[in-house]
Amino acid sequence: MKTTKERLAAAIQTPFKDSLAFYHTSLKGLDQEQVEENRDLYGENTITKGQEDSIFKKIYESIINPFTIILLVIAFISLVTNVWLAKPGQEDPTTSIIIVVLVLISGGIRFVQELRSDKATTNLSKMIVNTATVIRDGLEQELPIDELVVGDLVKLSAGDMIPADVILFESRDFFVQQSGLTGESDAVEKLALNKATGQNVDSLLEAESLAFMGTNVISGSATAMVLAVGDDTMMGAIEQTLNTYDEPTSFEREMNSISWLLIRLMLVMVPNRVFFANGFNRWRLARGWSILP
Repeated sequence: MKTTKERLAAAIQTPFKDSLAFYHTSLKGLDQEQVEENRDLYGENTITKGQEDSIFKKIYESIINPFTIILLVIAFISLVTNVWLAKPGQEDPTTSIIIVVLVLISGGIRFVQELRSDKATTNLSKMIVNTATVIRDGLEQELPIDELVVGDLVKLSAGDMIPADVILFESRDFFVQQSGLTGESDAVEKLALNKATGQNVDSLLEAESLAFMGTNVISGSATAMVLAVGDDTMMGAIEQTLNTYDEPTSFEREMNSISWLLIRLMLVMVPNRVFFANGFNRWRLARGWSILP
């Protein structure tokens, strides 16, 4: 089977009636049997989200960060000096216990807040249902966009979000905003296949007859046929790339920056303090004075 890019390139280079035949559809749209066959062949119109982190990973990330590492190191040093190296009867683990408890409380609060935020986002996503006007069996009907399949005919007008990667076969003053894909701030005019003169096979985003999932119709109207759905769309490919990298928030970046600054200061100041104390004590011993604690 051809790749998505090959299918998009082929669609803008062949007569539209040949594309209709290739996807087993017609100007009356798909019938229900062909809908199921195309869904099995080309997939569903849903974009795969990144795999959710396990509960243990969330707990780890809530507690462990550069700032808490500093606190845990301080707690460990306090444990060594005030408990392990302390004289019998003078052990005092209070400082270490307080620091560890504060770290756990801070991590617990962050963990609960992130769980609530994830739950709220999921519930909000479930409340938002985008639909598209689809032609099937000669009838226009409103369907959720995740029910679209390759070969479906869709009607587009001002204010609509394009539900999949499509090829236009009818258009009238049709302009779309595709800055999310190309970075262009201005709306771009799209033309029906039989009117287009500037098809760019090497850069499909610039093809005049192709419109892509996630872009918005600014003005005009058009009728189009779905060529790619879900992860096979341009937007789907971008989503899969973004899922491979979890970018920290600006707050997390600032906290990490401050934490690493503190770590560097500790690495510089602690050895200097130790060397100074050792040298000063040797100087006092040389004069018969007692050693400072």
